[in-house]
Amino acid sequence: MLLRAVLLCAFALPASAEPYASIQDRRPDLFHPETGYRIARQRAPTPEDIPAPAQLVDAAEARALIEAGALALDVYGASYSRFDELDGTWLVSEQRLSLPGALWLPETGRGTLNETMESYLRTNLAKATAGNRDHPLVVFCIADCWMSWNAAQRLSNLGYTQVYWYRLGTDGWRDEGWALVPIDPVPVTVD
Repeated sequence: MLLRAVLLCAFALPASAEPYASIQDRRPDLFHPETGYRIARQRAPTPEDIPAPAQLVDAAEARALIEAGALALDVYGASYSRFDELDGTWLVSEQRLSLPGALWLPETGRGTLNETMESYLRTNLAKATAGNRDHPLVVFCIADCWMSWNAAQRLSNLGYTQVYWYRLGTDGWRDEGWALVPIDPVPVTVD
């Protein structure tokens, strides 16, 4: 039993844990020169930190925040998928399992967003928080994915004051033995 717990912990840890500044200094080509968001190789080891005002949280802290009413925001990319330009529904290739009660806004953690995706993020967050930029947000994806790191930064830059980055995402949640549930992405509003 102890060996199983040790092995589960080993799988929950990201492949690397170094400071953001160190990664950016070593590979500046992977980051947007003005925003600092990761623009290439989203699926890679994430840093051990996130610039303030966003805050890094572990699984227990993420769960406590969500249980206290924080919005769980899943920004996992809709790999090999897109939204239908006629009705806005996402055409996803496989079912996503996420944290209970989460809101899934796929592709909003990319390093750059087009106008449609920027509006999609802003509109759905305003709706989910009733326009309250002080509403706590727990942003996540999967382990070793920069999209949640980017999204947490973006939300802070949009004026949200309580942004928490849950670095291990659904992988860490599952490794804790907590249930994941099927989730559908929020449709995009199309004209």
